[in-house]
Amino acid sequence: MQIRQLFNWANKYRKAKPSTKERKAFDSFLDDLAKLGKDPNPIDLKKSKTRVWENLKKESQNERSVRQLIPVLRKVAAIFLLFSMLGLLIYHTMDKVEQPILLVKNTGEGMRSMVTLVDGSTVRLNENSKLEYPKDFADDNRVVYLTGEAFFKVTPNTNKPFKVVMDSSEITVLGTSFNINTHKNTEVTVASGRVKVQDKISNKDVVLDQGQQALLRASEIQVKEVNPDYYIGWHTRKLEFEEESIASVFSILERAYGVNIELIMPDGDIDCAITGAYSGERIETILLGFRHILDFSYQTDIETKTIIINMNKCK
Repeated sequence: MQIRQLFNWANKYRKAKPSTKERKAFDSFLDDLAKLGKDPNPIDLKKSKTRVWENLKKESQNERSVRQLIPVLRKVAAIFLLFSMLGLLIYHTMDKVEQPILLVKNTGEGMRSMVTLVDGSTVRLNENSKLEYPKDFADDNRVVYLTGEAFFKVTPNTNKPFKVVMDSSEITVLGTSFNINTHKNTEVTVASGRVKVQDKISNKDVVLDQGQQALLRASEIQVKEVNPDYYIGWHTRKLEFEEESIASVFSILERAYGVNIELIMPDGDIDCAITGAYSGERIETILLGFRHILDFSYQTDIETKTIIINMNKCK
């Protein structure tokens, strides 16, 4: 039963032109009920009804005759029967969904952290990110909240969908691995399995398969085919390039290693591609390897985590 329906009944009663005392009693009770809040204590509810009853009795004692008093008391009894039903129904039909206590994991600049959830799912947080998650999941779903970037590996459970909620979007999965980045626009990249991405503002949604990426921007969802390794390299540090352009390679390195790379190109375009595989190497090692095929120099600013690359030509 809905609370709106209960108040519709009350409004119908009030439109039946009750006496001034009855209307005051009704208004007084509703005012008290509002002050008690969404989930009133039964003792406070009883005190409120008793207070209105005593006020009515005092006014009723001033009636000129017993004959006049009896109909008034009958009406008062009817009012309190309505009040009692209304109060009990409100008390028992209010939504009493207790929000679970959320645990919070934060990562600062240059920090990364692994979180293992109660169902065995794992979340690898990138730097400057926050994950909020319950100690125990609900009976019918698994919900966590993310700000920043994280790589998820979800334990399959068809009876309990896994949901990641962000500021303006959310994704739902059954069992898969995927990367989410909310630092700029929300970006979801699927490494395995399938996920459903939904924009909470426009209610638009798409289903992504392995190797697809969704970019949410201005209530629009753009989907494209990508190499997931390029977007989870910050987590795995495994990168494979095959005929990738120079600009693309340095963009991938920038993301994978959490640095800023300023690429300065000569006036003429450098039309050469890079092929290679790297696993766990430091970025300095990768740059030294690039010097076998590229002619360039670079400077590093440790404080700003910036690498400035002056490109000359291909070898």
